[in-house]
Amino acid sequence: MATLNLGIIRSLVRGALNETTTTTLTNTELNAIINDGYKEVCAKTGCYEVRINVPNITSGVKLVPLSYAAVSNYVMRVNYVEYYRTTSDSPYGYGLPQVYPQTIGHMPIDTYVPQFWFQWGNFLVVETNPDAGTYDLFVYASCYPSTVLSADADVPSCAPPELHESIYFYATAFAAIKLKRWADVAVFYNRYIDTIQPRKYEYVMKFPENRVWHDIPNRVITQ
Repeated sequence: MATLNLGIIRSLVRGALNETTTTTLTNTELNAIINDGYKEVCAKTGCYEVRINVPNITSGVKLVPLSYAAVSNYVMRVNYVEYYRTTSDSPYGYGLPQVYPQTIGHMPIDTYVPQFWFQWGNFLVVETNPDAGTYDLFVYASCYPSTVLSADADVPSCAPPELHESIYFYATAFAAIKLKRWADVAVFYNRYIDTIQPRKYEYVMKFPENRVWHDIPNRVITQ
């Protein structure tokens, strides 16, 4: 399905439910349902990933609040963290491994610079306790949409076009709940789940490739 905007999604929902008038289901109610679907798709897939720059963290601070940028108010899950040591590291830093909270204090360390991390609510816990004057981090996090759809021309740009159809199915299912059309609820919610799960793996999730896939084989056999 092509890129959709708020007006198109609303028209598709009305067409699917054969509800062309705004008496029973107003545009305001339908817009709210579509925005709920927009947030739901971003939450279920983690498709909206943002790099948050966390500069000038004071020495000795291990509990770093994810509130250094406006977008951090919408952080759901931290995916990756880089330690930015000097200006020569820009635009990339040193990747830090994620660990479980219960491993803190039981891991050998060799330097007093950030080496490990884990997320604790709206905070990032850094191990070890850095002794530098200040240090910087790049935090890559999956977030909720930063804005809502309000005008008909607004596009759910925080989700890739491949997931716009899922927003439409979600909105249709929950609009059917308001109309008490339970058969339509089941049909469209199942279609929502059927589309969002495979597309999450195909278009959103990232899997590092194994080295063996890029190595030249020692011998090639023709069969």
